[in-house]
Amino acid sequence: MKKAILWLSAAIIFIAGIFWTPLDSSASNEEDVLAYMNSVRQEAGLDAFIWDQDLSDVAAIRAQECSVSFSHTRPNGKAWSTVSSLTNGENLAHAINYNQQKPENVVLAWTLSSKHYANLVRQSFSYVGIAYYCNDNGETFIACEFR
Repeated sequence: MKKAILWLSAAIIFIAGIFWTPLDSSASNEEDVLAYMNSVRQEAGLDAFIWDQDLSDVAAIRAQECSVSFSHTRPNGKAWSTVSSLTNGENLAHAINYNQQKPENVVLAWTLSSKHYANLVRQSFSYVGIAYYCNDNGETFIACEFR
């Protein structure tokens, strides 16, 4: 009887692990955003972006700053580019619901904006860092830094 209960408990935990995935899995989101961005580049005949952790750290700063002031101007009034000498371009997104924060919709929004699309297909950009930041109100801010 004890073996049956243990086996049943293990099976329930295993099945729950298969079907339960957190809605806010930013590491997965960031990787998926990169994959969708690279699809856009492939369609344009360009090499794929390479993930850069240093740029990702910069993107994390900018995503958090955007929760204070959603703008390419930083909360301190300075230009976005003053966040780091590593970055040469920036795309931002503000998602107020789960559908908007989906990686495919983030990249779709960027492709529909001429200036954001230009960053996606700029030949001189090879490296990217991406970060998601969720505030206490459930809003999500996404930053992508290019080099």
